[in-house]
Amino acid sequence: MRKLFLAPILAVGVLVAAVAPAGAWTSSTPPPTIAQIVAKSGGTFDANHYDYDILYTAVKAAGLVDALNNPSSKLTVFAPDDMAFIRTARDFGYTGSDEAGAFKAIAGVLGTLDPKGQGDPIPALKNVLLYHVTSGSLGPIQVLLSGSIQTLLPGASFDVRFLRLVDDAPKRPDPYLNPFALNIKASNGVIHGITQVLLPVNA
Repeated sequence: MRKLFLAPILAVGVLVAAVAPAGAWTSSTPPPTIAQIVAKSGGTFDANHYDYDILYTAVKAAGLVDALNNPSSKLTVFAPDDMAFIRTARDFGYTGSDEAGAFKAIAGVLGTLDPKGQGDPIPALKNVLLYHVTSGSLGPIQVLLSGSIQTLLPGASFDVRFLRLVDDAPKRPDPYLNPFALNIKASNGVIHGITQVLLPVNA
């Protein structure tokens, strides 16, 4: 019953986000880039779990800041906030609630995927982040109607089943679009918040 009650509320949230883009910008104040929006969190681990400190730290570590800062690009980013990273870390066995610990836990898991066997998490981290990005600027309705999103990770996509995003990790909970963090406009694309980290591998 609770799911039946919440479904129309979530649907309304998506539609509101679609017609009322987050972030009001005047003609004299151009919107920032995707990288600048994410960096606005500060990139410092703190007690606010609803900004993008972990995401920005991950983007910097993977060397992807310039790509998300490119003004000539048009990208759609499915962005996990800090709480989304913490949820994913807990699913990997992390028992804490702080951002630094969550990032370390996820990096530890990704390190086990290092093809060179040296425990380096960066190659897998970069793949995970690319899996959160697609080319073009897709609004919420376009995402909902897409059925599938082809990502910037070569050959990798995830399915869209209304608010649910079905990734390549069937043993892990699927992320959902966050209807209250959709359609964040950037000068080089758009950001849609999600509730957990998308995984391109069966980690």
